[in-house]
Amino acid sequence: MHTESYHLAFLLLAGGRSARYGGNKLLSEHPESNLPLVEHSLRVLLNAKTAHTNTQVTSCETADPKVSHKGLFDKTNQVTLVAGKWHESLETQLSHCPVNLVHNTQWEEGIASSIRFGLQHIVSISCSVSETTAPKSNGNNHSGLDGAEYASLTYSPSHLLISLADLPCLAEQDLANLIQASQNNPDKIVCCEWKAKNSGNETLNGSEARLTVPAIFPKALFSELLTLEGDTGAKPIIRKYMKKGKVVAIPTPNAQFDIDVPQDWANIAMPGNRATYED
Repeated sequence: MHTESYHLAFLLLAGGRSARYGGNKLLSEHPESNLPLVEHSLRVLLNAKTAHTNTQVTSCETADPKVSHKGLFDKTNQVTLVAGKWHESLETQLSHCPVNLVHNTQWEEGIASSIRFGLQHIVSISCSVSETTAPKSNGNNHSGLDGAEYASLTYSPSHLLISLADLPCLAEQDLANLIQASQNNPDKIVCCEWKAKNSGNETLNGSEARLTVPAIFPKALFSELLTLEGDTGAKPIIRKYMKKGKVVAIPTPNAQFDIDVPQDWANIAMPGNRATYED
């Protein structure tokens, strides 16, 4: 697949209830960025998304998302974040950020409902934008865009990257590795691979490699993502296509760390618990 036909949409899931945390874990402060976890996670996706422009998002206030003609395409150029129980507080916290924050009212079903809702929203946006700028019946383009701009902005996504808002160790380079692999293998799922470790950063004996999000799915699998149910996420689809040789697993140790309880912050702060990348 040529780069010009590879169009990646970004979906950040933040619809959980934080039942074990005792409050909204996504508003807890990340020890490195000093940002709420949800904003830190969003910034990681924004930086990965704009890496090709060499634009670094140091804060949402200074984020400079791609500005499109007359603002018609702003939403298609942003990360879509699905909120659930904590929708109002997340909306307030991220009001200054370039993000499409949508409310999944069926969040109690589990993560599958957030995947379905987020993907449906992304597809609906791309469809509405294409209709808004479609050439008239006589073939003339009245959108005000030149040919190249028109062609690049009237597409639906060819791939979807799904990530979680409670992965505090995830780095922009982790996502860049996934994106590169997906561009090289556009017909396959690209996912993270890691092995569980103990508190001493030692791989547990007998631990099998786990295949998880963040992951990138080609458009051919969107219909299967829309059939997911319950609280199992996309793992069944990844497992199904792994057996068919249609999954590329990228070693991503940082994807194993999530925040479920307040004590998890102490665990991820331990030296050696994260992969680092040299410039």
